[in-house]
Amino acid sequence: MFTTRMQQFVRGLAAHIAPFLKRLGLTPNFLTLAGLVITAGAALLVASGHLLIGGLVLLFGALFDILDGAVARISGPVHRYGAFWDSTVDRYAEAFIYGALLYYFLAGGPDRVLGSMLVMASLTGSLLVSYVRARAQSLNFECDGGLFARPERVVVTVIALVISPLLIWVLWLLAIFTNVTAVQRIWFVWRQARAELALERGAGAQAPTQAQPKAVVSKDGAAATEPGSAPPG
Repeated sequence: MFTTRMQQFVRGLAAHIAPFLKRLGLTPNFLTLAGLVITAGAALLVASGHLLIGGLVLLFGALFDILDGAVARISGPVHRYGAFWDSTVDRYAEAFIYGALLYYFLAGGPDRVLGSMLVMASLTGSLLVSYVRARAQSLNFECDGGLFARPERVVVTVIALVISPLLIWVLWLLAIFTNVTAVQRIWFVWRQARAELALERGAGAQAPTQAQPKAVVSKDGAAATEPGSAPPG
């Protein structure tokens, strides 16, 4: 993923800011919600045609998605509800931005039909990327990675909004590579499932079978069983 180093850099900064935010009494869940509210504001700006300002506000809101995790890591045990809340809010945030872009094109933006179709394809791919991961993890599969995970999607969306002539081209990228990423993750899970099935079949083939008693004939012609075997029933 091309944003790995960027994430490490930003998370390093967030680790220095997190203690200050904790002293202010800001919880991870509150920061997650604050990021959603800011993203909603960015969506309103985008829908009204203010793409540059909307992109900058979206970038600011995305920082809260890193700050909430930084505060959570220094706040003691991480609760499962926090992860659930964060993932759910992330889906709403993406839907807000894609919905705003759809309104922008339908309200008279350039390339109205093409732009609208690309937005819908991008939204579908983005939600599928997240759904595939959530469903896979619920079945105890590992399902990370892929070309366009959420950090990549946020970065290219901000670039497209700040440099608006790139918007259609970036939507093409999102429409294609979000769905490619979903297929990648399906493939990751398929490989794990095949490996598990191979192990199960191998274990089944190596399981000892119950010995069957062998009949022997005594000198007097009477049938008997070999010593140590069960008598025929």
